[in-house]
Amino acid sequence: MPQSTLQKPRPAAPSATPISPEQMALAALRHEIDHLDDDILALFERRLALASRVGAAKDAPTGPHTKLRPDREQAVMARMLEAARPESREAVAGLWREIVGWGLARQGRLQVQVWSPSEPARAFDGARLRFGRAADLRMVREPEAALAFAASGGGVAVLAINNDNPWWVGLRREWAELSVFDGFGSPLTPTALAVGKVDPTALPAGRRVVVSVGGDAGDGGGARRWGLHTHHGWSLSLTEALLTPGDAEGCVGAIG
Repeated sequence: MPQSTLQKPRPAAPSATPISPEQMALAALRHEIDHLDDDILALFERRLALASRVGAAKDAPTGPHTKLRPDREQAVMARMLEAARPESREAVAGLWREIVGWGLARQGRLQVQVWSPSEPARAFDGARLRFGRAADLRMVREPEAALAFAASGGGVAVLAINNDNPWWVGLRREWAELSVFDGFGSPLTPTALAVGKVDPTALPAGRRVVVSVGGDAGDGGGARRWGLHTHHGWSLSLTEALLTPGDAEGCVGAIG
């Protein structure tokens, strides 16, 4: 028989590489993570849908204030951090800022104007951390522009406490409808303040922000006071006294 007609034996198929126990364990873990991701996505979308309904409820009846509720955000964050494990709290805080921010965006994307002539990156990063990636942030050249924007109800302003521009005096004058509702930097000596047309009943629990005429040593009632800035007889300070925004003591807001 001719050589060309002979059947050549087929080579044996290579044996499958065995999967190690470690690889099997890793695959199982990834499979579990995939299921958790599906659950997280479903829960997050449910939360966004509920946030939209909350926004509709806030619109009835409409009012002169923004939809921000710093007191509610503070309570949610405190509850989550209390429930979280100590080693997870930093991650939980960052995650919940984003979750709350995207929920708020379902009620209307938050606009934030930032003014900080000396350390713009620091102020911008602080605002981004506070309001999340869902917020639209924009730097402005003058604090008056940011204050006017906040007073119009278009959003909020983050303003540096700068020695060259005592814009905060205006919180007792032409910008009296605005309230300080957060601070950035050190808890006792913030370097910037967030202001907006926030319902005074929705301010966070914490130190009150006071703009007053005269010194900042104290209020005579035993409550401690921290001076932040002075200008031509005016003082910007924090106090532990439980003051009401708009009262005679010059309370213009609160920092949680």
